[in-house]
Amino acid sequence: MQQPPTPPTFVRYPVTFTGTGPQYRRLWTRNTLLLLLTLGLYYPWAMVSKFKYFYSHTLIAGHPLGYHANAAQLFAGNVIATIVLNAVYYGISKTGDYAVVGAAALQILTAALTPLLLQGFLQFQLMHTSWRGQRMGLNASPADAYKSMGAPTLVYTVSGIVAVWAVLAAQAGQIERACWLGLAGTAGLCIGLPFLYYRYKCHQHRHAVFGPLRNEQPLAFNADSTVWTRTALIAILAVFGLVLPLAVALSSQTGFDIRDLGRFSRLSQSHVLSTLMVVGPVLFIGTALMMALPYPYLSVQLQNRLWSQTGHRQLRFESQVPVVPHLKLTARHWGLIVCTLGLYYPQALIIETRARLQAVSVLIMGDVADLLPDPPS
Repeated sequence: MQQPPTPPTFVRYPVTFTGTGPQYRRLWTRNTLLLLLTLGLYYPWAMVSKFKYFYSHTLIAGHPLGYHANAAQLFAGNVIATIVLNAVYYGISKTGDYAVVGAAALQILTAALTPLLLQGFLQFQLMHTSWRGQRMGLNASPADAYKSMGAPTLVYTVSGIVAVWAVLAAQAGQIERACWLGLAGTAGLCIGLPFLYYRYKCHQHRHAVFGPLRNEQPLAFNADSTVWTRTALIAILAVFGLVLPLAVALSSQTGFDIRDLGRFSRLSQSHVLSTLMVVGPVLFIGTALMMALPYPYLSVQLQNRLWSQTGHRQLRFESQVPVVPHLKLTARHWGLIVCTLGLYYPQALIIETRARLQAVSVLIMGDVADLLPDPPS
């Protein structure tokens, strides 16, 4: 009697990352120098070369990812966007007493378009990413973008408006109001940014496609708000427990006055120096602190949970990044980045990327060749 055929089973393929610190440091150094020499005009080529390096060194079942964006086209798009934006601002500046209102309205409109801009960026990145000759993509409409990211965009936009209002209050000499508005705006940004990133990643996993394959799992994780709310709490504690006391201490040592933020262009040389001595270190250390704790916590938690809820009948993913050891790693790295004034960044990025990627496994039903057609020769 003939036995029934054995159903195909999943084969596990760990993701491998072959990039090294010395290799990437050379690329990073070259890109940084060219960015400085060209006053930022080299950015499209720097971005494309970085993505190509990391993608080409990320192997799944022995096949590397590919990145196919054209830096020259990106540069042309940036130039056109800059010309149009500057022309709009120039037109607004000619409206006299209404210039401030016009500029504020343009900023609010831009913020309101954030879901579409983020979806466009995600779609661009995916459509220029490939594996085994097959491109990725995003199957989402503008309505999907606002459904996913509309609420956090509102929180982010309102918080930004409150922060600008704080600067205007400082400029008018309303110090107490400026402080309260600044605290409220800062707290709102600590909430809005992780909320927006959380919804952005959920949107990516829900709507991303790979050739004919798309996510067929429900992705119910979007209803679980504990990850981004914990991240917001960590960010608020970091800002109000460390960054704000640092700003107060530096202000008392340098004679910085909060009103200087609203009249920077009219300050004397000594006041400009004291302002920079406070704002510069606070921004640098504050950014490093956010990148050392809240962002790694959020991104690792999302990676582990979202990848487990992403898959097709023939394709599954697993991610098991150990959260606490990874947070210790990023905290140590960002401490070294601060101590070396950024020079340790390339090595830190390579180590953290390897730890994140090699904690991911791809499970494919049957042979790799059965999943998708062979890439064109």
